[in-house]
Amino acid sequence: MRRTPGRNELIFVSERTYHGLVLDRFQEEALDAIDEGQSVIVAAPTGTGKTLVADYLVEKVMSEGRRIIYTAPIKALSNQKFKDYKQLFGVDQVGILTGDVVLNSEAPLLIMTTEIFRNQVITGDPALESVSYIIFDEIHWLNDEERGTVWEESIILAPPHMKLLGLSATVANARQLVDWIGSIRQEEVALIQENHRIVPLEYYYFAKDTGLVNYEKLWKYYRQRIQSAQPTEGSIFAPTHHLDLIKVIQKHYLPALYFVFSRKQCADKASELALIANYLKPQEKRQVEDAFLEHFGPESDWYPSTRLLRRLAVKGIAFHHAGLMPSQKVLVEELFLKRLIHVLYCTETFSVGINYPVRSVCFDTLNKFDGRNFRPLANHEFFQMSGRAGRRGLDERGYSFALVDLNYMEKNPPPRFNINRLEPLTSQFKLSYNTVLNLQATLSYEQIQIYFQKSFAAHSNLQTHGQLIAELAQLEEQFNEKGEHVCRHTDSFACPVKYLPKKKELDRLKRSYQALGPRRQNRVYGREMARKIKNWEKLLATTPQKCPNPKLALCEEESKQRRKLQQRMIEIRKDLKTLPDQNFFFNEFQFKKNQLTQMGYIREDELLPRGECARHIYVQELLVTELIFSGLLETMDDDQLNALLSAIDFEARKNDYFQRLPVLDWTPLQDLARYIQSVCGPESVRYDPRVAVIVYSWSQGVSFAEVQRLSNLDEGDIISVIRRTIDLLRQMRDAVKEPALLQRLKLCMDKLDRDEAAVLAL
Repeated sequence: MRRTPGRNELIFVSERTYHGLVLDRFQEEALDAIDEGQSVIVAAPTGTGKTLVADYLVEKVMSEGRRIIYTAPIKALSNQKFKDYKQLFGVDQVGILTGDVVLNSEAPLLIMTTEIFRNQVITGDPALESVSYIIFDEIHWLNDEERGTVWEESIILAPPHMKLLGLSATVANARQLVDWIGSIRQEEVALIQENHRIVPLEYYYFAKDTGLVNYEKLWKYYRQRIQSAQPTEGSIFAPTHHLDLIKVIQKHYLPALYFVFSRKQCADKASELALIANYLKPQEKRQVEDAFLEHFGPESDWYPSTRLLRRLAVKGIAFHHAGLMPSQKVLVEELFLKRLIHVLYCTETFSVGINYPVRSVCFDTLNKFDGRNFRPLANHEFFQMSGRAGRRGLDERGYSFALVDLNYMEKNPPPRFNINRLEPLTSQFKLSYNTVLNLQATLSYEQIQIYFQKSFAAHSNLQTHGQLIAELAQLEEQFNEKGEHVCRHTDSFACPVKYLPKKKELDRLKRSYQALGPRRQNRVYGREMARKIKNWEKLLATTPQKCPNPKLALCEEESKQRRKLQQRMIEIRKDLKTLPDQNFFFNEFQFKKNQLTQMGYIREDELLPRGECARHIYVQELLVTELIFSGLLETMDDDQLNALLSAIDFEARKNDYFQRLPVLDWTPLQDLARYIQSVCGPESVRYDPRVAVIVYSWSQGVSFAEVQRLSNLDEGDIISVIRRTIDLLRQMRDAVKEPALLQRLKLCMDKLDRDEAAVLAL
């Protein structure tokens, strides 16, 4: 892992190795900081070797007989790390905690999703007392709009005795992030940054007419073709298809990840390529066939999606997205690691942390749907995905190819990405009722105030406020200095610099008024012009000073500069007014606390039974708690209870549909929802009764094939609905104390945790 120096750069020769690998400079610096007992943040491009730092830390901590936690943003990455570390340290040494799986929770090395760690720290789990280090993989997820709060709360509440290692892709404001962590934890945090990639990346745009070109050549061709096109010509540019790009790159640039921001198109495009391409030799094809038989048993038992995957995979082609069943995703990933998949069509989740490097990365489009609108990819999204290209030790370079439709260049021009203009991390902190209850249960009034002052949002706002105040003071000083060189008439019409432009404007207005003629002068707009002329004549009645030309030029230039300074000062004062109040989150805490008091969750700063229950529920905590205390659960059988809970933790995607079957009476749930909304607002409750038919049928023992017929959900989505329901049942089991209800919740979980929905052996 030796770094190649750039031009005019000192050659760095590392003497330190790890498992026979010569370390890069940033790796050595990170390991040195760990050895010194520091918390560390490593920010480096995807594919540069950040994982080595985490591996070293894990090995070091475990060899010293201490405990360590490794958190990841997605379950797939947690599962992968669990498998990797089991091979390194043995089954007994590694445990995993996710919403789906709880295995060996007392192990010295625990792998978990960041949500699980957040839930542990916010409830003050005593198991954390023996943990000496926490690793946050993909710590830049703090920037995620939906889940960023989880990272922020985890960092704020991580016990002081626990050191941190954060691994991040390159971010624009890494120093600000590290300063924040250091300030709230009152310790020095080492920032290790690396901008250099061992395997450099090349970026190209592709259209059928242009081939592989850079941004400048793409626009140059487009403009030349537009100018030379005949008016009678129809479509000027040939349509570009994903197969056109694959044909160009398949000889020299495979294996490739082909990012498509649509599940359906992943499968469709993979099928289209399989009609014209085959990348496997007969022996490799047999390996793939054997792998499918080993994973899924006799072909007669396969689902249609499994048969489709096999038809593609025997040609070295596959697709991967969240709608696949877990077993299907696992097999695709294994075949990819064995280099039996040469082109993988995938959604962007494949770019998160999972270490499957390729020679090239392709983009079917540079726009994505963010749940509300289509928007261009952000810089950090593009470089996160492109960073998968370039295999260390195998490729001299990695390649990123973006498909472009020249017919829409003017209307929808492709973004020009710049690694030096990455979007800064910003706080996404949102205050939940669960957080309010847990803070109330574990912290004093003063500690809660300090907690909110520790948020990344508060830190950033304080920094921004200080920067704006300093800039305003500097501008005011410059403004006053400029005023020293001009006379006292500068800002009045006695100054020719101000008088003459206004006089010219008045003369033009008079001419326009005269041109109207008597009839139009008497109309509304004519009378308005007359009033304006009269007012301006009063303002300009003073005869301007007579100044020499050099003096006028100086005044004019300095007045221009003063106007610019004045405009910027106005903008800064406006920005200062729009900055959130320093007590914004604490005031929101008090507001939500009052709502919880009104609902009987808190009384005089003490948690009542409802509050104690809700602090252990992390999904729709108010609705679930009200269900438990309402007695409604006792009126349902186990299958109806499972169905009800599935509706509480489900968010439909566009175009989802379900068969309508009478599963249960939703009126009591609607009444509870209206009650909560009457106190906490319309956004405090959500549920979707349509999905209940799936979980109800599955709970009754219906086969997976029959359940599939009840909706148009992908197999993986159906599994996800069932697993999320199991997770909510597990949360309820941790929250309640009544033995009969505990036993019933366990039975409900067992009815769901079977066959295809059971967790794969890890």
